[in-house]
Amino acid sequence: MELVGQQELLETAVRDLLASCDNDEDTSTILQRLATLKAKLANIRNTVECKAAAHDVFIERSQMLAAARHTIANIREQLKDAVTAEELSHLQCDLDRTRSDLMSFEACHPQMEELFHEAGITVHSRDKERAADVKDDVKQLLSDVENEEKKLKLCLQVIDLNILLSGVCNDLNEIGLVYLDDVDNLRMAVEVSHLLVLYFCVFFLVC
Repeated sequence: MELVGQQELLETAVRDLLASCDNDEDTSTILQRLATLKAKLANIRNTVECKAAAHDVFIERSQMLAAARHTIANIREQLKDAVTAEELSHLQCDLDRTRSDLMSFEACHPQMEELFHEAGITVHSRDKERAADVKDDVKQLLSDVENEEKKLKLCLQVIDLNILLSGVCNDLNEIGLVYLDDVDNLRMAVEVSHLLVLYFCVFFLVC
């Protein structure tokens, strides 16, 4: 806006100057210089607008990638503790939203690179020795999403198995009133299976 205001002030000053100028040669020289200045100002304004647009896109995309990393880290942290089926459902929704954002980012990446190229902007990695490869970052995050989704599915399977085994234990308790000796051995086998499933789940999540 400041550039636009300066250009308007310049054109006003030139019009006042031309109004008092009665020499055709001077008038032509002034108009030529005005045209050159206007072209330079237009070029500067376009460059500034392009850089501003690239900056806005960079901030938006950086915030999206940061949110994706935060979501994945949060899911990993929550899976260290016992979670319910409802909590797993919420985590799955978070993963679905994160995957959708990352895929949208990946699809728009060529346009973003073109915008950065036009603006003359190069985004460097943290070590500042090479250009940052945002595309690789997105691929890694998508891979992390897939890994966390596998863990969520495993947790849901464990919950289903727990429900099934609990039902079996309840049935055995009822049957035990009649066949006490035989049922004790079977109940012990089911409980051992139950513990093995939980151990497998914890081992998988830790690894």
